[in-house]
Amino acid sequence: MLTCARLTANAALGSCRNGNGAISGEVIAINFDDWQNATITEANGVISSIVLADQAVAYRLTSKDRAFEASYSMNRGTYSNSLIHQVILRAFDNTQENKAAINALIQGRFVFIVKRVDVSNPGTVYEVYGRQNGLTASASEGNSTDGDGVLNTTTMASDDNARESEIP
Repeated sequence: MLTCARLTANAALGSCRNGNGAISGEVIAINFDDWQNATITEANGVISSIVLADQAVAYRLTSKDRAFEASYSMNRGTYSNSLIHQVILRAFDNTQENKAAINALIQGRFVFIVKRVDVSNPGTVYEVYGRQNGLTASASEGNSTDGDGVLNTTTMASDDNARESEIP
């Protein structure tokens, strides 16, 4: 049997402190084509530098605290397992600029860099979702009667045929 992954070190999967899995109300979105052309410096799974090609831009999306969510889940496959990365973005302001951004999100493929609220481990404060294949819109909805004032919720997720092989 082919073994594609092996543990190579001891790991303490718990500690005496309570962790916080939340992300901040700010994410960085990068068009997937621009991400693929970027120069990325990485050591031991930690990215220390991302340099986009000329004319490429990363976009900062901001909202209220707890308005954004990031998650991943494993898909058990017949021959190998894969991961579905997901980022949920909630908009509260009904501006034309926000509508244009949402329209772009639901038609494009993006990589998202999120910032964890728990900053106790500097190597994992920032996480990259959709690094290998990008994320596309899997849902987008607006409801005029939302009690929290959410005007739009857009879910960006891995495609069924373009999943990720590692957690963010």
